[in-house]
Amino acid sequence: MTGVISQKEFQPLVNKAIMRVREYFGERFLAAYLHGSLNYGDAIPYISDMDCYIVIKDDLNDSDNAWINNNENDLQKEYPIINGIHLSVHSAKEVKIDAYTRFILKYNSSLYDGVDIVERFNTEKFGVIKPDKSVARERLKFVKQCFDDALNGKQPACTGELPKNTYYITRKFARYFVIIEGAYWLMSINKFHSFEKTQVLMDLRGNCSEFNDVFDLTESVLRNPIEAGISHEVFLVKISPFMRMIFESISNI
Repeated sequence: MTGVISQKEFQPLVNKAIMRVREYFGERFLAAYLHGSLNYGDAIPYISDMDCYIVIKDDLNDSDNAWINNNENDLQKEYPIINGIHLSVHSAKEVKIDAYTRFILKYNSSLYDGVDIVERFNTEKFGVIKPDKSVARERLKFVKQCFDDALNGKQPACTGELPKNTYYITRKFARYFVIIEGAYWLMSINKFHSFEKTQVLMDLRGNCSEFNDVFDLTESVLRNPIEAGISHEVFLVKISPFMRMIFESISNI
């Protein structure tokens, strides 16, 4: 039984993609997880992409990789409402040995179809990463480099391909830097509840209200980036004090 997403205009695409995956892999198929904007119900038609993490029983072969690539292209042509389809297929063994992948699937994704392979392997035997200060501290160097790259007009490693429109770049930066990195900062002070944007903004306002102007701006950008009308260069400057605060706070843990 496949899941249901909140944005009905994307439901046929997601159903078709998972149906094709199930038909192709057959008994090899284990699970499909949605993450990104489709998971949280704030995808923008013709702008947002589809991110789906697929788990199968065994390793991929050359034929599998060719089928994935062809299927992504076919679905994109059939459903132009989405701007890029990413079916990331991995073996159960990869999920079992990679605790960080299980962490992301557990806290920043939703099981759309199949069995919850994350919970099957999320045990002390295979390693468990919890949403606490250690995970925030371990990724700090990477995040600081991503933010520096964004400030210098380079492609940050954390965002994937950026849109051409500056307002949609702003939206992507709002999600990745304020929401996601804000969530990791909340982990570092034991105040994390979810990666969902409304929850993160509420928790940030409750724990560092001196940056409410940043959170108000972020909320406005995420609601309607065109209406907010702020370029990504200006947005990065405005959020820099907040980002410096969380970087310093995490590094001093």
